[in-house]
Amino acid sequence: MDSILASLPASLLGLVEDQMSNNEVSSDEELLDHFVSEGLTEEQARQALTYRDQYLVNIYLDGFTPILKGNEALRFNPYSRQFEPE
Repeated sequence: MDSILASLPASLLGLVEDQMSNNEVSSDEELLDHFVSEGLTEEQARQALTYRDQYLVNIYLDGFTPILKGNEALRFNPYSRQFEPE
């Protein structure tokens, strides 16, 4: 797990991953402000945003996301219809 985000409770981590996966309209600065208002430190919010591009273009298996599993994340491959390592 990402060491900077490891102290986040599951509920906050879920919010972060949901926003990065589904919020295509907010700028990084808007998301940064939103994450900080929800309880992340600025450092945590900035670190979370480093994953944004990955979350916007991939579907990850629950619990096997880049933040939680790093290089062991499993993304959906639409051609094989399976979750595979990145």
